[in-house]
Amino acid sequence: MRSRIVIIGIGNRWRRDDGAGWAVAEAVGRRLGPTAEVVESDGEPTRLLDAWAGVDVAVIVDAVRGGGAPGKIHVWADDSELPGTSPSTGSHALGLADAVALGRALHRLPRRLIVVGVEAHDTTPGHGLSSAVAGAVEEAVDVIATLVGSRL
Repeated sequence: MRSRIVIIGIGNRWRRDDGAGWAVAEAVGRRLGPTAEVVESDGEPTRLLDAWAGVDVAVIVDAVRGGGAPGKIHVWADDSELPGTSPSTGSHALGLADAVALGRALHRLPRRLIVVGVEAHDTTPGHGLSSAVAGAVEEAVDVIATLVGSRL
């Protein structure tokens, strides 16, 4: 029996690079096809709990600010190291950390939780990713496909 995989893109398309999570999730969905469900989210904790309910693997993709070059890919595969404890992470990181804590308390975490962050450059109002972040979308898709490939 195959594992159930969900790719959750977090973001806001109307704040430029903050839409990176959604762009990557959509591209992963095209690559993996029916083996993975794709969900777009604003990062609100209870909606994240619902999105990953009952899945074996949940991959969350979001724009982050970790001080790296725009488009740099970050991976957190251990929920004890998830973003949210550092002020340099993305605007949704606190919601993600809250969702993980709530999921742990309610015994509603997926079996495996992976967070993939794409270093943002421009999160001002507007539509469209910066060139550096747009150029990183396929790299992020490759990383995710490799991470979940053994689960397919």
